[in-house]
Amino acid sequence: MKIDKLFHDSACFTRETFQKRMSEFGFKNMGRMELFLWDLELCLQIQKRLGERIVLKGGAATQFYLPVEAQRTSVDIDMLFYGKHEEIDAVLDDIRKDLSDGDGLFEFKEYFPENPKTGLPLYTYFAAVPSVLTAAERRTENNIPARQEIKVEFILQPRKREYVSMLGEGLFTVKSHFKYRILPLDSLFADKLSTLGCETIGVQNDRMDEQIKHFYDIIMLAKHCLPRMNGREIGKKYMERAKEEWEDRRGNEPFSIKPIMNDVYLQLRRYEQADTGNDKELIKSINDFHSLYINSNVDFSPSFVACGASFLRLLYRAVTGNVEWKVLARVLEIEKKLEFSQFKGREKGVRVRRLRDRLVEKFAIDSALPVKILKGKNHKRVFWAVADPKNLGGIERLISEIAALENNSE
Repeated sequence: MKIDKLFHDSACFTRETFQKRMSEFGFKNMGRMELFLWDLELCLQIQKRLGERIVLKGGAATQFYLPVEAQRTSVDIDMLFYGKHEEIDAVLDDIRKDLSDGDGLFEFKEYFPENPKTGLPLYTYFAAVPSVLTAAERRTENNIPARQEIKVEFILQPRKREYVSMLGEGLFTVKSHFKYRILPLDSLFADKLSTLGCETIGVQNDRMDEQIKHFYDIIMLAKHCLPRMNGREIGKKYMERAKEEWEDRRGNEPFSIKPIMNDVYLQLRRYEQADTGNDKELIKSINDFHSLYINSNVDFSPSFVACGASFLRLLYRAVTGNVEWKVLARVLEIEKKLEFSQFKGREKGVRVRRLRDRLVEKFAIDSALPVKILKGKNHKRVFWAVADPKNLGGIERLISEIAALENNSE
């Protein structure tokens, strides 16, 4: 490999650097961290050659909007490209000439699926990149040469796409001083939302690992970036993406948002019950995602997923015009009040237990979960199970009443 042609310093790709950053940010999987760094490097190499006609989307783009503690690894690059297929081949070959020493690295091979799931102008390539992983970490007996495989996808666009230029200085895998052309937040979020609805426009159930990745990105973007989002713009862009996916998969049927909405709500209902213990496939996918993609300090338990799905139900109602966008900020503010952070020890414990019991008593009728299941959950889980625009005022009053209890009240 010709290290002088890299954007990032070669020291960024050493095992020692990966180990240091893994320790600093709580990541456990060096292979995934290494692939994400190569994602960023190849993005810059492609950007250098295609300029404003290329825009990064997907999981890699999402991490630019999240605080470092919420970021995850990404193993491929998804890009929007205003141009022709032949240009992609030429650019990737030019990258190979620049970076490869004739060692088989950076030789991009186009992938042709036997049963493509989309009719969109999507072009997928795989290439080997250098690796510092041991043979055991790569699950192979051959230690030389060490390499991993990276995937790059281009979706051809009929026009140039909007983008924002963002520095990579806040990324967990490298402190990058380069600018990346990223899909704007509202467009990226709308695009991510279109992955929901596994039977209509979204990621199918046979790709549960992909579903979980998108679900995580949607939740984290919503919770960390909501004040910067424009609900009306997201709704508009989501409808455009939904129509595009619908026509791609069901070209003979007139577009209708209703079956998509029903499909999304059905999928979210499944996720809302992730912590009941009944859905072994979903639980396994959640646990696998946690071990492979995010740092060990992030709460991404089945309970977190269940609560997140309830929040997404509200958010999706807002995106499709059935709930006011301002409700989302309100419900997140109420969630903060559940902490009873002004209390400690027994005083806090009394209020938490009282709130859980009263939420079940007064609002269980608004939950899809049976009362007997709700009674065994913590107060936050119960809150998300029952939260609805029509009862938020009542929940806020209940929290205030319990916060005002005498300290010796049980």
